[in-house]
Amino acid sequence: MENIRDIDKNKFKLIQLDEKIHDTKFETKAIGYFGDALRRFSRNKSSVVAFIILCTVIFLAIFAPMVSKYDIDKINPRLQYLSPRIPILEKLGILNGYKTYNVQVSTIVNPEDDSYSAAKVANKEQYDTSFIVKYGEKTTIIQNGTEYEYQEIVYDTYKFHAQPYVKLNVTSSEFERLNAIEGAILEIRAVKGIVGEEAEYDILIDPAVAEDFSTKTYYVFGTDALGRDMWTLVWKGSRTSLIIGLFVAVVTITIGIIWGSVSGYYGGTIDLVMERFTEVLGGIPWLVIMTLMKLYFGSSVLTVAIALVLTSWIGTASTVRSQFYRYKGREYVLASRTLGARDRRLIFKHILPNALGPIVTSSVLIIPSAIFFESTVSYLGIGVTSDTSIGNLLSSGQSLVTTYPHLTIAPALIISILMITFNLFGNGLRDALNPTLRGVE
Repeated sequence: MENIRDIDKNKFKLIQLDEKIHDTKFETKAIGYFGDALRRFSRNKSSVVAFIILCTVIFLAIFAPMVSKYDIDKINPRLQYLSPRIPILEKLGILNGYKTYNVQVSTIVNPEDDSYSAAKVANKEQYDTSFIVKYGEKTTIIQNGTEYEYQEIVYDTYKFHAQPYVKLNVTSSEFERLNAIEGAILEIRAVKGIVGEEAEYDILIDPAVAEDFSTKTYYVFGTDALGRDMWTLVWKGSRTSLIIGLFVAVVTITIGIIWGSVSGYYGGTIDLVMERFTEVLGGIPWLVIMTLMKLYFGSSVLTVAIALVLTSWIGTASTVRSQFYRYKGREYVLASRTLGARDRRLIFKHILPNALGPIVTSSVLIIPSAIFFESTVSYLGIGVTSDTSIGNLLSSGQSLVTTYPHLTIAPALIISILMITFNLFGNGLRDALNPTLRGVE
């Protein structure tokens, strides 16, 4: 066999003279732990949408009460129980400030024996204000639940749209200002004097413009029993509930991490004693704790927050403890201990980062749990009473849910959004921060 060194070089032919082949140089920027977590979180569409909605709710809870033109500390009985009204949607016949009532259309005989059709409320206990009820071309005034005392001939039950009104006696100039506002004047009852500057008009107007003739006001979520704007109340209540949730989450995570780390890392007798303590504390019903806190410290935001913190950290501590038992025997931990690493470094450098995913998830879920707890105890009358909260609004509106559903729908919708978005956001963080999923698409 001929040695390759003895072969004449002229026998070899160089190919691809114009194009040289090189290995492609592989260059990329290293992606850190949190960078990879952010990349994976951004690919979770449901969590991203939940995060955007959550940020919007928090933004409105912070700033909506600040920029609101309605003073919720001011009571105006003339504006009580107004139905929601939105400028654009009212032209479509929805959310236009009207409320639907079940009424009886009767052929009745008045003292002058003049028969005519009129409408009357079937259950006068369902409302406590005056309404204009329109039936065909006739307009009937129902005042403060007063039923007609005339003889009923025949009647059928129908649904009617009723709009609250305020009865005013205004001058000609005031009448012109009101008349320039679309939908402000509901009905002209009488005109006194000569039509002109000296005339006085007895009119029925929309209560939303009774205070200010220059502009027409809209109550997006309606008004409550005191005539206060529900939009402002709901977002102020959401702010209070979120403050409680964030405070509880921060304190709970801090205590839970410290307690669970010590218990799970050292184990043995220390773990046994600490676990028995948490079992005894966790066995106390939360209703008993809340009742005792209210009895001694009153019904305030801080009282509810402290009552929550007393037991809510137990779940976080249990999660951290189980993670420490899972990871403290791993090879990299044992190797680091062999090399002389201190307990503090082992806990915070090697074990705790691996438990970060479940910890973050539990911390995020603590916030909606705290909000739900506050709503529950406030609904029962033992929660926050010194300030507006979601629970307060639900509690005050639940007795009128069939008559004025807007008092309950708005706060119930907000708390539902918070519960759903926080859960979706927490699930996204759990998957993004899980070290075992790093690099997995």
